[in-house]
Order: sequence, then structure tokens, then C-alpha cells
Amino acid sequence: MNRSVAIQEMSEQLGLTSRTLRHWEAEGLFQSDRDVSSGWRVYDEHALACIRITAMLRKMDIPIKEIKTVLIANSIAGLSKVIEKKVNSLKKQREQVGLVEKQLTRVLEYLERQNEGNLVLDDILMETEAVFMSSLTEQHVFKIIDLAPMRVAFHIVVDVSPEDKVMGPLMDWLRSANLLGTARFFGGNMKPMPGSAGKPYGYGMCATIPEGVVVPEPFKEMTLPGGLFAMLESSDDIGGSWKTLMNQLSQSKKYRSDRGRLCLEEHIRNDHPEGSGNLYYLNLLEPVLLK
Repeated sequence: MNRSVAIQEMSEQLGLTSRTLRHWEAEGLFQSDRDVSSGWRVYDEHALACIRITAMLRKMDIPIKEIKTVLIANSIAGLSKVIEKKVNSLKKQREQVGLVEKQLTRVLEYLERQNEGNLVLDDILMETEAVFMSSLTEQHVFKIIDLAPMRVAFHIVVDVSPEDKVMGPLMDWLRSANLLGTARFFGGNMKPMPGSAGKPYGYGMCATIPEGVVVPEPFKEMTLPGGLFAMLESSDDIGGSWKTLMNQLSQSKKYRSDRGRLCLEEHIRNDHPEGSGNLYYLNLLEPVLLK
């Protein structure tokens, strides 16, 4: 007998957030149905198998695009191919780490030969410049943008799966008001912040609106502060992308986080979702100040 599992149950079983499950579905890895009585997303046995395979391969840091080929092929050969590719990638990384280790070891040997004399910076730089330039300098992957203040209508929901309940009503109103084509969308976690799987958390979504538009209930109006933001296009791993952005920002000599403003996720509409299954791309926006 076929068994269907609700999104909150699946989230608790695998330690995944409902947001992750929705994102994987948007990428076309599986499909859910809707429970008529509750409105929850539910997964049949095929979807459950796809979710478990996806969760396993994501733990191996295998990209969504390659996981999709595994699920489409539905074969041992397809699974072996992507794992073999990952193994080869890890081998190359290990070789690179080994090279850096050898370079640093040579620097240490050089320093030991100098005994305990004074530090002669010119000599040290000549000996170690290549090492520091090649192995210790990392380019920032984020961009700095300057947003102007924006008038927005916003909606906040606290639930175990709040994103759908936030976006659905807001999109319906924008569509009925003929504002959907011009609005920019920004979302972000709100209190209570996300915790363990299956626990309610807050999520807010806002959309830019022209002056003079009356905002109906249950939505509210505010001015979204502008300013400088560090922007990074998110991968399929939204949490991992946020970690990358914050780690890179912590290394910046020019910018630091501005805790006085909210971090944002801008939802960029995908005009050609066919084949990708993704209706939106995400740009992560962390407010920053000059150091």
C-alpha cells in the first residue's frame, strides 16, 4: 500500500527544514501532492525515495544538478558516475592541500635556519611571497550594491512551514492589483528564528509598491531601509551560501556587517522556469558598513 508523508513529518525524520524540501522540489527532484483536509504538502513513496537519495548525496556535497541526473537515470551506473566524479574532485583538493603544506613546511625550515635573530622583513617576504599569494589570499565572492529606500507591503507568518503561507496571499494581491510585473520581492527569517526541524519559526516577505497604492489587510506597509549590502547569488544550499557570504565578509578589510539592519533574500523571478523547475533565484543580501 502506498504511504504518503506530510512535509513536517518528513522534515523531522531527516532533520531537514521544510524550506529545504520545497527548494529541492522547485529544482525538479521530486513532486509533492496536497492533503485536501490540511493543505500540507505530502510525499508518496517515489518522492520519499528521491528525498532520501538527495539528502544522502547533499551530505557528500554533490550539486543538485548532478543529483537530478541520478534520479532521472535511476541506475547504479548513474549514481556511481557522480560519486566517482566527487572522489576525483576530492583527490585534486587533497593534492592542492598537500602542495600548500609543502610550501609552508619550506617556509618553516627557512625560519628555523635563521635561528633566533632579528626579523628581517625583506628577506622573509622574498622567501614567502609566492606562498602567501597562492595559498593564503582568497578573493571575495560577494558584490557590494547600494539599495535605495523602498516602500513595501509586507506579511509575516509564524509556522513550521511559513514561506508558502507568506508568499501565496501576497502574490495573489499583487496579481489582482496588477503590480506583479514591477514588484521586487525580499524575504527573511523573523522571530522566532528557525531552530530544530518541525518547530515553528517566523518568515517575512515584502514587495515593493508604488506611491499611492493602498495596502489592504492583512498586509502592512513600511519603508525598507536602503544602504550598502554584500550580495551573493545563492546556490541550492541556501544555508551554506549564507555561511560562505558571512565567512568571506569576515575576511574583508573594507566592509563589516551592519547589525542595525535586516539581512534579506531577494527573490528574482525566473522568466524561463521550464527545465529548471525553479520559479525564483535567490540573491542573499547582508547589510554592511565601511570599516
